[in-house]
Amino acid sequence: MATNEQVARLAERLIGLDRPRDVFLAAGEWMAHRLEPDGFRWRKSRTSLERRLDGRLERMELEPSHWNRAGKFIAFGIVALEVFDDELRAWRLLNADRTAQRPGAMEGILCATSFLDICRDYRAIITVPVGRVEAVDRLYGQVKEVALPWFGSSESPERLATAISDDLLSPTEFAQDLVEFLVSRGLLEEARSLIQRVLALGEMHRKYFNEGRQLAIKGERPAWHSPQSLGWSSEVLGLV
Repeated sequence: MATNEQVARLAERLIGLDRPRDVFLAAGEWMAHRLEPDGFRWRKSRTSLERRLDGRLERMELEPSHWNRAGKFIAFGIVALEVFDDELRAWRLLNADRTAQRPGAMEGILCATSFLDICRDYRAIITVPVGRVEAVDRLYGQVKEVALPWFGSSESPERLATAISDDLLSPTEFAQDLVEFLVSRGLLEEARSLIQRVLALGEMHRKYFNEGRQLAIKGERPAWHSPQSLGWSSEVLGLV
């Protein structure tokens, strides 16, 4: 934990800087200080806040506004939340014929979302130096209220099938990735339960699901995040 002296220096740095890029980076450091009890660390090279838990990586990507101008306007926001899993990545490498073809950096992806889609207050305006700490702390409050529960919804494989948000289960989102995660843990019944949740969301979900199964039967493979990907996975993984 940071000492009182270190915290004071972080605040002084955030308040005293002028260049938008420097102010943005200092805001990231301050956010990391606030999230330190939750296990997050500031990664300056990626401008992200990251937490590692037993082979699991949770990441919040921060981005400065394109409109930033020194002395006129400075703001930044949380643009994305991502979860990666080392064991899932290893399973995919060993089961390349039964998984989606993803870019190398995405081999361990479990799920991701735009923070803008789940939180209205995704941005902090930090133009005025004396108001910067308060502005970043307000954004920190949104992280505690929205981002941390979102991460928590996929943390337990045993509860994932009921805890995960419907937003991640639409035809071009992460249902396939989540099912693969459950299969990689040997949780086949939980994977089937998640599939049933997806199918219950509507006729369009069932239509794409059946199309994906037919592709698998014909020996074809849909693109990752295509509407048919869940049906394909369910067939090749023997879940239906």
